[in-house]
Amino acid sequence: MFNLDRIVVPTDFSDYSDHALKRALDLAEACEAKIYLTYVAPDAPDIFKLSKYVVEGQEKIKAELEKRCAEYFQKQIAMFPQAEKVEIETNVFTGSPYKEILDFQKKIKADMVVIGTHGETPFEGFFFGSTSQKIIRHSICSVMIVRKPMYS
Repeated sequence: MFNLDRIVVPTDFSDYSDHALKRALDLAEACEAKIYLTYVAPDAPDIFKLSKYVVEGQEKIKAELEKRCAEYFQKQIAMFPQAEKVEIETNVFTGSPYKEILDFQKKIKADMVVIGTHGETPFEGFFFGSTSQKIIRHSICSVMIVRKPMYS
């Protein structure tokens, strides 16, 4: 029997991520699973890490990032009434999105990753080509790819 207890849902707060969260909530409600809604902020390029001003300001930047993400998480979760019936933990990481997601799913022993086909980038297909495909290839658990409906 397939147990579904822990579902990782990477988000970039785009419409694609909203649809992935909706699908994950449906699964979590049916299986009584917990959702780990996760945002990964890309790390600063190495050249910027050399600056003492950047190093000194990183804690402020991280605190502001976590504050803003908490607001975005709250708005995203509030769109779905069934979210009240599901346990949801939010997480914010910095680094390579696919690496952080893969590391996190291993750490919590996730049963599934539910991810949108695209992310919020200026290049159509960039998120899927970059992050989603790497997660599909290297994930230790099942991965569900959620398309944004053509017609709403």
